[in-house]
Amino acid sequence: MEIADMIDLAQPYMAYLKAILILVVAVIVIGFISRFIERYLSTTILPSDTQNLLRRTVVYILWFIAIMSIMAELNLENILMPIIGASVFIGAAVALAVKNILADALAGVFLLLDRHFNIGDQIETMKYKGEIIDVTLRKTRVKIDDGTIVILPNGKIDSSGWMLYTKTTETEGN
Repeated sequence: MEIADMIDLAQPYMAYLKAILILVVAVIVIGFISRFIERYLSTTILPSDTQNLLRRTVVYILWFIAIMSIMAELNLENILMPIIGASVFIGAAVALAVKNILADALAGVFLLLDRHFNIGDQIETMKYKGEIIDVTLRKTRVKIDDGTIVILPNGKIDSSGWMLYTKTTETEGN
């Protein structure tokens, strides 16, 4: 059997081999990029949950690109286009269902990045006045004067505003 005959025999399987090659390269490259982003973000002042959210977003986008490349190589885009179109509507419905969660998370990113207030500061927001004891991506916990801990969504805090009574600094602790 000559080499030309072997190439002719392998021709029907070339698309599958290319798809497997794309998958293997994607696993390696996406793993490398994920570790690189994780190392880079660990040197920033971003909270760990924000770092994780950013890293995952990049990884999901890269996987989407890899899967679309595999589908194009296997000529599956015509078969799967209606499914992808339907998934857009499903995604829109899910986004509408979780819009408050997304709003809280986005407001949390801005509150954490802007650093207008920190743990230990006295604030007044949404009829509550007290000391901030925790700020996460979605929620802020405030301990009011009677010792009750109130958990407030970051989207509501950001939209209603707040008054900052005490700004703690690193030198106050010394």
